[in-house]
Amino acid sequence: MEEGGANANDRTYAGEQGEELLTGAMEVSPNGHFVVMQRNTITVILDIQKSAYIELPVQFARVAMSKNEDVGYAILMTGELVAIDLATGVERWRDSNPYAGASILKLTDDDKSLVAVIGNYATVIDPATGKQRVTTILDGVATFGALLQKSNKVAIVGETSWPEHKPSTPVSLMDLETGDVVSVAIPNCEAPITALADERRLLISPTFCEEGRASDPDDKWTNPDPVSVLDISEAGELTFLKNLPGFGPVALSPDGARAVAYLDTTRVDASMFDDKSLIPKADGPQYHLMVIEPKSLAYTVTAIGDGLPRFAMSRDGKDLLVDSSVKVITRAEASASASISLGPTGISGEIDADVSVFQENTPFGKFDLETLTFTGFTGPQAGLDRFVQLGDMKSVVTLQKREDGLGGIPFMIDLDANLTVQLTGNYGTGVRDVGLLPDGKTILLRFRQAAAQIGTQLFARETYCLSLDALTCASGQIEYQASVSFASVETNDCGHDCF
Repeated sequence: MEEGGANANDRTYAGEQGEELLTGAMEVSPNGHFVVMQRNTITVILDIQKSAYIELPVQFARVAMSKNEDVGYAILMTGELVAIDLATGVERWRDSNPYAGASILKLTDDDKSLVAVIGNYATVIDPATGKQRVTTILDGVATFGALLQKSNKVAIVGETSWPEHKPSTPVSLMDLETGDVVSVAIPNCEAPITALADERRLLISPTFCEEGRASDPDDKWTNPDPVSVLDISEAGELTFLKNLPGFGPVALSPDGARAVAYLDTTRVDASMFDDKSLIPKADGPQYHLMVIEPKSLAYTVTAIGDGLPRFAMSRDGKDLLVDSSVKVITRAEASASASISLGPTGISGEIDADVSVFQENTPFGKFDLETLTFTGFTGPQAGLDRFVQLGDMKSVVTLQKREDGLGGIPFMIDLDANLTVQLTGNYGTGVRDVGLLPDGKTILLRFRQAAAQIGTQLFARETYCLSLDALTCASGQIEYQASVSFASVETNDCGHDCF
């Protein structure tokens, strides 16, 4: 699957709260004391301070954890919403109303409002009691959302429709106290929504925005995948301002001074450029990074190469970490050798005239947001498939997907030296996931281990490792073994847990 724009695999801050818990994923509590570990049939809560764990009787589908208490608010796979004491696994309350299939679960920083959105119903729950405070019907089925902590609202993106073969997506702003909603339709597709720090401007940009089939090919959408800009007035009114000619999802710097999207020269609509000199040349690299000043909406366009880029904002907001989840393969008919180089304008290559070879053009490096130059990393290419950025602002630990599907291969990226190194510690049979505690130093690695055999039964095993170098578990190691067998020796049906 093609994936471009802002990289959703950055686990530096434990990911986006309330996101869907996929098998093998883990979420760190804001204080770093607890970690929710997702397995294929159960959810495990890891207590970092006690080096202990709890197996929960029902698996989580989503969880949002408090910044003030050791409590998590989870939608269970069975559909109920519960408040869980993370230290004991004991429920504080349970709401048996149906929450299955929720697309949004978010908790305000002050623990005063818990928001759950199912379909086109948005409900605000009192986290202390579990009682529903207000429920509002939205203009459409919700897909993405963002909390506006200062104004006590939630911005919600709905499902895209295609009237007259042009996209229309409802965006709503809901007051968490009253449930009052204002909405506007944008000429763009559904995508993650980003709010500036002052909560007066919203950005929405998909990676692809295309109708499945247009019945009238002469009257169809011609402005693909733009960056939609919406404004929120002092009175709380929501207004669509304009579309910019970049594609997304966008990445926003921590201080909100820069937003980054990308451009594809094969999908550029020249009419969207107010300054025609910024239109990239069709014979240049296919992909460009678009750096936007979110207040003025001024932007620059810089070539990055021929691989669809993913990018993540560095912790200090000065650079982008760039890689490509899709390797663009080009066939060159020649007979000698090929050379590839990384330069300020991205990736370039030279191929001798008579060699037959497949060539991969994939960006992997960092992009300086001040100088607008790209520097490729030396050393092995390691995809940013699951990664954390350490608090020293210069080190990244990333897991590149293994071809056999058994987790990832760990690498360290030195951002000062622009160097990647494969890490060769004792990683069991593969690293499932990587996380980072709030101190910015302690790396949490989740190792896959071979199943334990007790009699004729097989029990899943993992190792949880607290490390300062991603090589050794000097600062802590916790061994997990499931209490319930997942297979028997006779059936020999244990999948990846046997390896």
